[in-house]
Amino acid sequence: MSNLIIYTSEYLRTTPETSCIAQALDTALGNLQIKHGELKNTNDYWCRDYMPIRLFDDGSAYATYTFNPDYLKDYKSKRPYITDQQEACKELDIHTPSHLHINFEGGNYVRCGNKVVMTDKILMENPHWPIPDLFCHLRDNLCGEIVLLPWDMKDPCGHADGMVAPLDDGRLLLNNCWRTQDRAFHRRLLKILEPHFEIVELSLRPEKYSWAYLNFLRVPGAVLLPCLSETTDCENDQEAIALFHQLFPEDEIVPIYALPLIRRGGALHCVTWELITPDLRAIDTVPCEREQV
Repeated sequence: MSNLIIYTSEYLRTTPETSCIAQALDTALGNLQIKHGELKNTNDYWCRDYMPIRLFDDGSAYATYTFNPDYLKDYKSKRPYITDQQEACKELDIHTPSHLHINFEGGNYVRCGNKVVMTDKILMENPHWPIPDLFCHLRDNLCGEIVLLPWDMKDPCGHADGMVAPLDDGRLLLNNCWRTQDRAFHRRLLKILEPHFEIVELSLRPEKYSWAYLNFLRVPGAVLLPCLSETTDCENDQEAIALFHQLFPEDEIVPIYALPLIRRGGALHCVTWELITPDLRAIDTVPCEREQV
């Protein structure tokens, strides 16, 4: 997919704690010959949450929405981190025929074929919508069946991309951290998902940050896997790398040290965003080695 571009916010590079992750992503994407660039006019590095969502695999259409999440707007000190989606997109060549006209976050959108998984936080973010009307609106505008998961309220963001990720052939990877933390919640997730998907559980030893491995970035020919240790040689990282080799036997597994992000509640999927351009014209990309600010 030569017209794929992976974007990150410029804040990922200019924030001292995460600049090493920006550089590692640049190097990995450069080695894989994947185009990559930086988003301007953003207010934080969690760009997955405020950028438009892709409706079709070919990138022929994206949908925009209102990004005004409660975990930012409800706190005066955090409101400056709300990114204006229109400003972030104004320098991009992107087709957005649909505006959802609802409060929405890209991290709460996981497409798997013709189905879309999200958490029921979407209901709480849009209380002015009658629930049946909101379901119909989402189904029609997202061009897919909506599969709604319960919100694990220990996570203030309530995003589905920390819970599930699409695999090949319609399978869905489920984070199994609830198997040990909350078995009733885990059973509830399975009961909702199993009628729709073949479920593969992310079976790793219980660890405070074991959930983060599911927040990977997949690009053509490779999986960029967030890891906990800088040398990716801790037991958890090695176990995760071996498991992802089994899950993606045709892809290269590229470990990326991501603990500074993971400590803040996200990983590689959260800080990246894919744009599929309608043509193959040259773009300005970020060099693999950048001077640190």
